[in-house]
Amino acid sequence: MALASSDRVRSLVIDAVESTADFLAQPAVADAWNQPSALDDMTVGALAAHTVRAAGATIAYLDRTDPALEPSEEVLTPTTYFRAALEAPIHDQIKTVSAAESEIGPEATVARCREVAEQMRARFAIEPEDRLVGALGGRMLSLDDFCRTRLIEVLIHLDDLATSVDAPAPVTDPAGMAEVVDILLGIARDRHGDHVMMQALARGERLSQSVFPVV
Repeated sequence: MALASSDRVRSLVIDAVESTADFLAQPAVADAWNQPSALDDMTVGALAAHTVRAAGATIAYLDRTDPALEPSEEVLTPTTYFRAALEAPIHDQIKTVSAAESEIGPEATVARCREVAEQMRARFAIEPEDRLVGALGGRMLSLDDFCRTRLIEVLIHLDDLATSVDAPAPVTDPAGMAEVVDILLGIARDRHGDHVMMQALARGERLSQSVFPVV
């Protein structure tokens, strides 16, 4: 599947963040804020806070990265980004940070989510197609590819949140979900190889290893 254009992928992640804010504003989320979520060792509030932080990282990395900075090593793709992210030390701190950030409560978290979407809309409009951002200790990837990683974070966690409060997952632009599926398959191919992936998709009974989930 061809990846969405620069303007399109940026609009898709804004749409996903706005949908998240709308979902977080539901009374069911506030009522369950301090209850366990669908993810181990995270409350609903912590999961919500993590999702908003993941989206807001886009603006944070734009602010931290000098537009004139040249990459010193190979630029990351969404696939290689997630491979590196899962091995990064910060991965172990996510639950602690998320729990702390959830203490502002549901209303303030919703407001922060809407603020992130507004910041994205304003900032993306002035950033060129070839803009790079530094992430994971300064390793660089294109802004558009980082937006694709945010689509994965936001849409998967939006589904996690819906499951956590026993509510239907909100309907978002199907093109965003298509981007997520495409990248997740890329991660699986990178991790397991195409032969295993062919078996997983067509002859699952022959698999000798677990393939899914990939993140």
